[in-house]
Amino acid sequence: MPVKAPARAKEPKPYRDKTVVEFLGRKVQVLDLSHIISPTMPIYPGHAKVAFWTHLTHAESRLRLGPGRKWCGYGVTGITMCDHVSTHVDAIYHFNEKRRDLSIEKLGLEVMVTPAYWIDLSGHKPRTEIPLSSVKAALKQAGIRRIRPGSSLLYWTGAEKLWNDPMKFNTQYPGLDSEASHWILDQGVVNVMTDAASLDNPANLDYPNHYAHSERLVNHTEIVKNIRKIPRHQGFYTVMCPLKFEGATGSPVRILAMWT
Repeated sequence: MPVKAPARAKEPKPYRDKTVVEFLGRKVQVLDLSHIISPTMPIYPGHAKVAFWTHLTHAESRLRLGPGRKWCGYGVTGITMCDHVSTHVDAIYHFNEKRRDLSIEKLGLEVMVTPAYWIDLSGHKPRTEIPLSSVKAALKQAGIRRIRPGSSLLYWTGAEKLWNDPMKFNTQYPGLDSEASHWILDQGVVNVMTDAASLDNPANLDYPNHYAHSERLVNHTEIVKNIRKIPRHQGFYTVMCPLKFEGATGSPVRILAMWT
């Protein structure tokens, strides 16, 4: 029998942060909520910087494979970073020393895939506290009467616009005060997400939000992208996938917002 010619390569579709996919038999809108990870991105003060290097080139791999092969070989990139870079989720162990058993690989799937809501809190000046009254007003403005327990709450501060200025991104944003943090958790929220570098005002080193989450054993996620591009304030889901770093206090995540 004649040898069948190999199929021609089909160029992959270019990356877009928003697209339509088929999921569980339905057409679903998908929006990427994650920033890239790179050596030039903002790094939270005190955290390890990111480094990439070419660990093995394609040419070097061919030396190992030997001559006479059609395949071009393979390349490998070396990476160093800490567990709190770019868009990332904090494990309970990050802010609660006594709960080493709640390191990032123990994060429940029920926190990774949830109904979600988002609100706009961008009216607050950088380095100030966001009070409960503002959270309730933003919920009302978004038409959110009730937050379903087991959901994620995303809030946008406007800090995302400073992403390309690392110094400002790490220092010029507001944070939730203690009362607002506890009230949000009282609603049964299992993950609080923000576009800012932290849920806490950078001028308040008491970290009231982190402290509230340490007491209540609830995760939160920072440096979330594209929150304002979600076309509805409720009626969507977030899918968040951290890496299973054993014993780690957090992990970079790929987060998707999904709605029909």
